Amino acid sequence: MIESTDPSLLSNWLRMLWGLLIVLGILLVIYGLMRKRLSFSQSNAKSRIKIKEIRHLMPKKSLCLVEVGEKEYLLGLGADSITLLSAIEKGDSSDFSATLASVTKQHDQ
Repeated sequence: MIESTDPSLLSNWLRMLWGLLIVLGILLVIYGLMRKRLSFSQSNAKSRIKIKEIRHLMPKKSLCLVEVGEKEYLLGLGADSITLLSAIEKGDSSDFSATLASVTKQHDQ
């Protein structure tokens, strides 16, 4: 009869458990990355509405730059609402930070 405290049996069992945890962790990371990438890639390339960039400010509060046709719109996203902050001519600025600064300056005036 084999005792359950056999060191080689215990070490083999622990190695197997660690290996299983590592494989499960890798699978969860891959699943999370693919889910994140697929949500953005599902938008059709011929679509007239494109999400250019999203900046998360706080939990359930974000800024979103959306392109519709030849215009870009800066939207404020909340838990229960979407607010148009500014309409921006396409080509004004390709950098989100610069666009945000110009819109903030316009809004303060």
